[in-house]
Amino acid sequence: MDPYHQIKGKSSILLEFKADNGQMHKLRLCSYYGCYEHESTVEIKDQTIPSFFCPHCHEELMSNHLCEECEAPMIPFSMEKGGRLFICSRKGCKQHYLNFKNVSDGLRKLYNEYGYF
Repeated sequence: MDPYHQIKGKSSILLEFKADNGQMHKLRLCSYYGCYEHESTVEIKDQTIPSFFCPHCHEELMSNHLCEECEAPMIPFSMEKGGRLFICSRKGCKQHYLNFKNVSDGLRKLYNEYGYF
């Protein structure tokens, strides 16, 4: 999370990615689930599948999961309150999902933190 760079008034999710020319760049994603706003230090062309990296340890972010819509690799994020978020790595694909080991426990933590809708 990048509290110093906000999107829609909330901390953005900071990632690094490797561009077509092999150089590393920064990408910031909106932290609202279902929001597709993002900001990048360089333009990412539609349908591109960049490699994503942790901005702190520089390890590549990858999983064994493929997107059900376009078959691109899904990128995993561990959430502070438990569970994992997976987003499609293909620019323009909006496939994403949450995964909890224990759904009841995950929802309880979510509701305790953010309240009921």
